[in-house]
Amino acid sequence: MTAVPTLEEYVASLSPFAPQSLGVDADALELCRRATTTIDELKPLDQAKLAAALSNEPRFAPVFAAVVGLSQERFKTWLQSRFATAGWITLSRTRAADLIAQLDDDFAVVEALEIEAATEWTWADILARVMSPRQRAGGWVQQGRDLEDVVEDVIKGLGLPYVPRTRFQGRADLTAPADFAIPDGQEALIAVAVKAFDSTGSKLSDAAREIEQMVEAKTPRQFIFAVVDGQGWVRRQGDLRRIHESWRKKLVDGVYPRGKLDVFAVDLETAAKRVGLI
Repeated sequence: MTAVPTLEEYVASLSPFAPQSLGVDADALELCRRATTTIDELKPLDQAKLAAALSNEPRFAPVFAAVVGLSQERFKTWLQSRFATAGWITLSRTRAADLIAQLDDDFAVVEALEIEAATEWTWADILARVMSPRQRAGGWVQQGRDLEDVVEDVIKGLGLPYVPRTRFQGRADLTAPADFAIPDGQEALIAVAVKAFDSTGSKLSDAAREIEQMVEAKTPRQFIFAVVDGQGWVRRQGDLRRIHESWRKKLVDGVYPRGKLDVFAVDLETAAKRVGLI
């Protein structure tokens, strides 16, 4: 099985999800007006021009982030992951070029600003933007489902029978949740958890508890894997540490971010061979 990285190495491997919807901060309308005027004056855009504008007006940072669909909470989480600080004012003043370059690498902010600046907006567009915060929770759920779909593709690619979103039977009649039970919940030989969050909150603690329940129910013959990603964990490292500790103690057989699904596939195949599924 895969060697266990340090917690710090695992945190560094977490990836931001592609935003599901765009949104702007209506409470900062005047700031947004100044930002959009500045963008119009700078076209055609490039990283250097955006960095100069940001250095001159650090408060533009969350406006640029909003264009690529990041709420302030998600922007802070992303900053913490990439720069080890959530303070965008200081970053904009001292490392504007680095901040813009990273936003462009992760979210193509230059292209997004070019597209938005060239769009003719209607009243319907504005109403849709106002409504979008009510839909963001659903978007985050969809991001988790998207990662589940990718994990499911790995399982299918190995030709393994499975049951999604179920509970599996473990030792002494204990049961625990599993996003995928292989081959099924009653006779599970492998259980997989998929926990992906870009937002922070109690759901991350719930996710950590679910994996602990899986460990508690596990029999010596069963394998437990977890795919854990999203930058919400950066600001809830206590919850991630609990999962990582279970892996370090070999209570969980492997924990993988999105970028290591190829390694997950190899480890899953190895486990399936050991229990006679392949």
